Amino acid sequence: MGEITTYTIPQWTYTRVQDRHLQTLLARLRICHTYLTNKFLLTRDPQPYCDDCMVPFTVRHLFVECPSLIDLRHRYLYRCRDRDNGVYHLSQVLGPACLALGHDIFGFLGEGGFLPYS
Repeated sequence: MGEITTYTIPQWTYTRVQDRHLQTLLARLRICHTYLTNKFLLTRDPQPYCDDCMVPFTVRHLFVECPSLIDLRHRYLYRCRDRDNGVYHLSQVLGPACLALGHDIFGFLGEGGFLPYS
């Protein structure tokens, strides 16, 4: 029989975010299941694609890969880049540091037009 691998997800509390809607949004972003990216599963619509890149629109693409969001990413998420090569990693962008001063994940989502409400 094969070896069973177990994973643990570190506990992360949202002490700096008091709004319950924003807490829920952060939790959904961390598990990559948002209404914006997965709505097609509920509505049976076609899977959404990035208008600029023509690839499936995912949380990873939004925060890490999309070249049309580079300026916005640098403006709001600059502290989550790899210090050696300047590359963004989803685990860093959506990790506990995303709520540090000067790092505004909600500003990124709001200015990009990705928040369901403003």
